[in-house]
Amino acid sequence: MTKLVKARIRCWLLSIRDSFVSLLPLTLFGVAAILLRNLPYPPYQALLTDSFGIDWKDYLNQVVSASHGVFGMALSVVVAFRVTARLPPIGDADTNPPPLAAAMSSLVNFMICAQHMPQWHHQLGYHAMFLAICVGIASAELLRWASGRSWLTIIKVPSDADRIFHHALRLSIPVILSGLLTLVIAGLVRLLPLPEHPFALHSEWFIGLPFSDYVMTSVATLMNQGFWLIGMHGGHLLDAYGSGLFSPSNLPPNENMAWRPLFDMFVLIGGTGATLGLVIAILIAVPSGFQRRIAQLGLLPSLFNINEIIVFGLPIVFSPVYWIPFVMVPLVLGFLSLTALHLGWVEMHPVSIHWSTPQLISGWIVTNSWRGALLQAVEIVVSTALYLPFVRRAEADRRERRNKLFREVVAAIPDEATERAMMIRRDNEHGLMARSLLKELRTDIDQGNLRLNYQPKHDRAGRVVGVEALVRWNSRDFGIVPTSATVTLAEDGGCIRELGAWVVAEVCACKARWNALGYRHASIALNVSPTQLADAEFAPRLADALQRHGLDKSEIEIEIIESEVIPDEAATNSTLEALSALGVRLSVDDFGMGHSSLLHLRRFDIHAIKIDGSLTRDVLVNPANADIIKAIIVLAKARNVEVVAEFVESEAQRNALSEMGCDVFQGHFHSAALSEEDCLRYFASHIQSPR
Repeated sequence: MTKLVKARIRCWLLSIRDSFVSLLPLTLFGVAAILLRNLPYPPYQALLTDSFGIDWKDYLNQVVSASHGVFGMALSVVVAFRVTARLPPIGDADTNPPPLAAAMSSLVNFMICAQHMPQWHHQLGYHAMFLAICVGIASAELLRWASGRSWLTIIKVPSDADRIFHHALRLSIPVILSGLLTLVIAGLVRLLPLPEHPFALHSEWFIGLPFSDYVMTSVATLMNQGFWLIGMHGGHLLDAYGSGLFSPSNLPPNENMAWRPLFDMFVLIGGTGATLGLVIAILIAVPSGFQRRIAQLGLLPSLFNINEIIVFGLPIVFSPVYWIPFVMVPLVLGFLSLTALHLGWVEMHPVSIHWSTPQLISGWIVTNSWRGALLQAVEIVVSTALYLPFVRRAEADRRERRNKLFREVVAAIPDEATERAMMIRRDNEHGLMARSLLKELRTDIDQGNLRLNYQPKHDRAGRVVGVEALVRWNSRDFGIVPTSATVTLAEDGGCIRELGAWVVAEVCACKARWNALGYRHASIALNVSPTQLADAEFAPRLADALQRHGLDKSEIEIEIIESEVIPDEAATNSTLEALSALGVRLSVDDFGMGHSSLLHLRRFDIHAIKIDGSLTRDVLVNPANADIIKAIIVLAKARNVEVVAEFVESEAQRNALSEMGCDVFQGHFHSAALSEEDCLRYFASHIQSPR
């Protein structure tokens, strides 16, 4: 099979899975109505009858019909939409059909098939899922093919026309031809002598085999689980195409066929795949994180044999880890249940019981004995034990993938390209991770869960002249997040002003504590984003903090971060003028490699510039970097501006930068960023013995 064919099949399968996930609210809406209708608690039933009359179940039946009854039709629409959205683009943007156009085409084609094919006549629900999937894929592929054929898209509109109008007219003929082709195919199929359900399995295929009830139960299990594993609702497909494997539920079980009450109550405990055992295994083995949260959400539904949250939430669909126990566990439970029945440990009776009846209760009702409840309890323990090693492996894999994704996201977030695409806006797993981090960051800013570290700055004589305050965010799930990623994420997420306000308050409070201990000479520089400069409240907020803590204006330095272009706007200029009037010192961070560094010397009253680390790191081995640094220093000296070299890692590097004319040095050669307490100890040692 060629790579192209494999890629296409994978696209279809993923689209089918995504479609079932998208329709999960529709499924759960109907399931909730079924639960409310069939809850096996007589006082509850009597209460609703007394409250709403004897017809209260009719309203719930309408909900079931409105959700489950149109599932096939809805599935055809969503499959076509998902396939079109996932397929690789062809040509330019005007050539690719919009997913909505494919969805509408599929709706028409599905209704044509449902009306003209006897196997699905008037079937719009779960029984038509195969038809819905086939029609959805075919409609998407056909419209995509036709969209690239100029002789089919002959209706042209001007290039400046509305985009929706453009596609609506251009694709009118392809949609019409697709519907006519579907009509012809449906008419031909109608003439074929097909059985009512051409995909159905029949009991006569297996009767006569040794242990035929074991065989049929296993076949039903494999059919049910197999469809679930590729994202299709196995239970409804089993109802539609595998019902011939089961003997009548109103008769006692026999040794020739499978029996549906046994299958529902003892094989699929907690829902397809005995997922109640999986939920319990996760709650035992996973202390926190995504899997545990999904298990918590799925626990109550699993008690009523509803497992969609687990299957699509973990997900089990297409899982490289869970597919083995998902198939193995119900096979084992089927063997245990039938063995218990054959050995006479339990006796099962043809009683009327709905599949949503909770475990233990259903076992007691079907067997009319505590033995049935005990058998279910034993099977829950067995399923939990079988799932446990796979849960641990899945959690280890999940953590590894999550940490890898986290590293990729935090590396990409502070990308300094002029037209940077915000990570939080991406519609993929990286965007989801970024938005999750942003949500946590906002919470931690509001609750004050961040902290500041301080990296010392030394002058030519080795004296400590100040520090730079650096935000340290310790994510609950991922640990320390790089400062550059934290700041950029706050900018992109619109919470940089809140972060900046917290930093101002913390820096000023810290400086006041240091002053009380005799370290007034050490100034603190704090980073300010261009976004903050547009905030009219920034300068007044800083002035208030300085006054409240009794600080001199020169003790605080504002480092302007060039994460984005500093706008030449009235609000920004007003803030910069207010800061200058306030008397605080202004410096430009990452000078030489930013968006408009040279212009800052003309626009602002700059006290210092910090040479970009990409220049200072390689100054000893890259002559071009050395020449750029020398030019910056000449320019700075002409403007009477102090030059700070950051990322100073070695004595040779420091000496070279000093000879070029740098005034202040910051980097691991002197010290890494320190906590407030460690910084005080550093001050004490370096005042006595300067380096």
